[in-house]
Amino acid sequence: MPSSAGGYSLPRAYPPHLSGAGNYRCTDPQPVSGWLQISVVVAQPAVKRAVEVMDGLGAIAVSRESTAVKEFFDEARSKDHEWDEEKITGLFAADTDLSVVCGHLKTVLGHQTTPCVQALPDRDWELAGQEQFKPIHIRDNLWVCPSWCQPEYPDAINLMIDPGLAFGSGTHPTTCLCLEHLTRLNLNGSTVLDWGCGSGIQALAALRLGASKAIGVDIDPIALDTSRNNAERNGVGSRLRLMFPEQVPSDLLCDVLIANIFAHTLIDLAPTLEQHLSRRGTLMLSGLLKGQAERVLSAFGSRYTFKAEQRDEWVLLIAVSGV
Repeated sequence: MPSSAGGYSLPRAYPPHLSGAGNYRCTDPQPVSGWLQISVVVAQPAVKRAVEVMDGLGAIAVSRESTAVKEFFDEARSKDHEWDEEKITGLFAADTDLSVVCGHLKTVLGHQTTPCVQALPDRDWELAGQEQFKPIHIRDNLWVCPSWCQPEYPDAINLMIDPGLAFGSGTHPTTCLCLEHLTRLNLNGSTVLDWGCGSGIQALAALRLGASKAIGVDIDPIALDTSRNNAERNGVGSRLRLMFPEQVPSDLLCDVLIANIFAHTLIDLAPTLEQHLSRRGTLMLSGLLKGQAERVLSAFGSRYTFKAEQRDEWVLLIAVSGV
């Protein structure tokens, strides 16, 4: 919805003191609560320039997302995503001079660019985020519960896991599929290897379900720190070892191996994962879409007979070594 001044797109609920023609600066002498969200859709190679403009003009945060209807999760991408077209969004203080920000964006990106501006009310974002996460019943007596919630069934197995930077809060279909299958296994006295452990949720569940020890492996130090903290919170810190892939002993064998990671990574890691699974051990592979399953299966060869469990478009592949 272009405005009468500068071609900026303003929502109908925009504050009156910011919507006058040619006047995009906050005129209220009192501090203004809330934020301004300014977005532009740009094609490569202008993405980095748009990010630099917003960052240079004082954006508190800048996010990037693809405008494509469908994304492909099976491609290894560089840290610079290089999507063909992206939506760049900057979060600014409410008293930001819109004419400066939008003017610079149009100068750098071209006058055909139409920034979209939205006013966001101030709120307790920590509380708002917490409200989105409630206890999740996985199966039988296994629950995943954020620390700010009181477990609904105190006598159940409650994994206290807070959503964070490391993957694995119990909400994603692949996480749920893996956790559900763990409840079906007899884990008493077993050794479990969680490759790509993220938050450590799979390893922690295995330990709470009877495994004697677990090993969590990840390339991300934040994931390892998060797993360590979650293990302490759940009372299993002494039974969980955490390490980077290069630290895994070559002779390490496990009874259950879980790898909930991308399909192309599973394919690349197939020889390594097979090396660490004991004879008649259980192999659990997830993080892949239904259309990627055949390629993952072919990477592990005829030594395994797999069965598949599916939720939405996501798949868990399960096999027993040597059977």
